[in-house]
Amino acid sequence: MWGKISLPRLESNILSIMKNPSILSLPRNACLALGLAIGLSTGAHAQCTSNNLSTITYDTALTSNGYAVYNLAFPQFNPDSGTLVSVKITALVNSQYGFTLRNADTVASTYALSLGQQDQITGQSIATPYTNVTTKSQGNYPLNANQSVTQTPFNFLSNYLASDSITAVSSFLGMGQVSINYQSFTFSNLTAVNNASYYYSAGITTNTTFSVQYLFCRGNVVLATDLTAWTARLAAPKTVQLNWGTANEVAGRQYVIQRSSDNLNYNDVAMLDATVDAGSATYTYPDELPIDADSTWYYRLQIHDAATGQLTYSSIRNVALTGPGEAMQVYPNPATNFINLVPSQETAADWQVDILSVNGSLVERDVFMQTRNMQVNFRSKLSAGTYLVRATDLKGQKVVTSNFIVLAH
Repeated sequence: MWGKISLPRLESNILSIMKNPSILSLPRNACLALGLAIGLSTGAHAQCTSNNLSTITYDTALTSNGYAVYNLAFPQFNPDSGTLVSVKITALVNSQYGFTLRNADTVASTYALSLGQQDQITGQSIATPYTNVTTKSQGNYPLNANQSVTQTPFNFLSNYLASDSITAVSSFLGMGQVSINYQSFTFSNLTAVNNASYYYSAGITTNTTFSVQYLFCRGNVVLATDLTAWTARLAAPKTVQLNWGTANEVAGRQYVIQRSSDNLNYNDVAMLDATVDAGSATYTYPDELPIDADSTWYYRLQIHDAATGQLTYSSIRNVALTGPGEAMQVYPNPATNFINLVPSQETAADWQVDILSVNGSLVERDVFMQTRNMQVNFRSKLSAGTYLVRATDLKGQKVVTSNFIVLAH
């Protein structure tokens, strides 16, 4: 007994989805069904209603011949847009399937065919991998010896939905990108009632619309208009350097620095009084993070004007210590001319350090011997944007990754 199945080849596509966001309003009945009480960026709590609940959706079209692995990159959710409630990741699959089945035995037999689709979604931002499998029986095929049957392409799947909702959203917040791995696999199960041998070949065309949708409550804060600069960068492993500038400074103004680990609950860190009564001024503050701090931290300025009683806020800035699953600190971040790398392992090692652009191309490669503290000086001026840094232990072949931002000069 033998069987032959023609399997589609593996395709690997690297896509960067950075355009065409669409903002949609959720219907009132869907909003009320959620019944969510969410902490808005003012620090107060408000009920999400159809008046302030929205979505932003990024999507892309994918095509394969039945088996493909995609490495996708989507924009993170900008915390200034509001409070992120959940992230919905969806694969909308349409698949056409055609096949030829031939009885390769010397006796008549009946063959049973079923088809299946497996969708798997993983990534550093997804704590629990998502897998969805569906199967459909295609019926029985009685064939005499050497008889064959050919089925022209038919709609195996039509608008088939594989979807996962994520409520642990902290890794989706920021101004960079979030990476998602998506695997699409169409498979067949073919059996003969009397174990007869057969020949089988298939042709598959799978078209998928893959999307990431952010469900969020729009913020209701009043943003300050007098700020001329506002930055937060990692200056040392546990120190965030905060800098801001202002025009039209007024007497009695106070700047309250607020910090959050989840972009929901903000705590006061420090308060600085205005240094001048009029004109422009600049301010700086080094914030020491807790000794056990990791992941991403968020900062904003709460600005009090005593003369008018007005309360305004700055935009939100985020600083990443290490990303999900990462084991390396990068600072300063944002960077200008260099970065420092400190892997979490305590022993010295030989490292190869690669700086990659968002499309995966190599920007710079350096090698460091017997160290765990590396300073990478940029050999050329880097354009503004997000970069991936990858450090490989040349002896242990351990790989750690992180990312950093270069601001416009």
